[in-house]
Amino acid sequence: MLHSLNLKRSVLCFLLGICLFLPGSCSSLQETVILIPVDSAQIPAGLTITGPSLKDIEVHVRGPKSALRSLSDLNIRYELDLSGVHVGINSIPIKKDRIILPKGISIIKINPTFFAVSIENKIKKELPVRVSFSGKPAKGFIVTDVVAKPLAVVLQGPENILGPMDKVLTKPIEIKGLSESFKKEVALNLVEDIEIISPSEIIFAEISIEEKIVNKKFFNIQVEGKNNSFIYSISPPAINIEVKGPVNIIEKLHTGKWIAVYVDLKGLKPGTYVKRATITLPVNTTLIGVQPEMFTVKISNKKI
Repeated sequence: MLHSLNLKRSVLCFLLGICLFLPGSCSSLQETVILIPVDSAQIPAGLTITGPSLKDIEVHVRGPKSALRSLSDLNIRYELDLSGVHVGINSIPIKKDRIILPKGISIIKINPTFFAVSIENKIKKELPVRVSFSGKPAKGFIVTDVVAKPLAVVLQGPENILGPMDKVLTKPIEIKGLSESFKKEVALNLVEDIEIISPSEIIFAEISIEEKIVNKKFFNIQVEGKNNSFIYSISPPAINIEVKGPVNIIEKLHTGKWIAVYVDLKGLKPGTYVKRATITLPVNTTLIGVQPEMFTVKISNKKI
């Protein structure tokens, strides 16, 4: 028994001597953690991954200090073999032998030990393009027409995402405060896992911006007579009109300054006449209705 004890002590002293006198041995081994990006590989045709992107693998390793320092320069990646997956949630184990490390470095622990991968059928679908906006045009202006070129695109992606879609939107186009039509190239606002097949990710949008046109009625506008020196009367004495034009002009209209209604009596002698009224309006406005249309004018033989 004494002999066995002496033998163990001798072996221990020998190992300690190696660690003390050989700088590249026991004393230089260190541990660290590296993150290895994951790539999907060999997924069967007609299937695709859905959900969040695959996270990096956290690998705890041990090795010589000099070798560990070189790991960051090696661009190590892990290929996740998806050749046997099916539609639904698949549990794919992480295999140590697929993590290739430099000689002398060993793996202590891997986290996670498997990936839960969601697989869906991959489909193609043609969808109409709709242009989206941010903000509103200048006061009194509206978007009157929007044309997207092309009108539709072909998309590809998971059936559970692409299947329910009935249109695809562009990135929002800023129109705040604008008062003129314009053209613009804009990208599609594609959700994750959806890609465009044809014709292009860039859409050409034509946006028409025009003044908002409104109608407004004016009631009981007094009808005047002009160009006659005799005393006269007009029946009925007032008129109702309806005017159409840009909202910024129509909102400012009021009788007297902007709207004038009169009957021209020039050259008329004393007597009774049936006449139409003359109505003057601002530029860019249109008269679309009058009530009444005819007026009875009586001119006396007395001077004003």
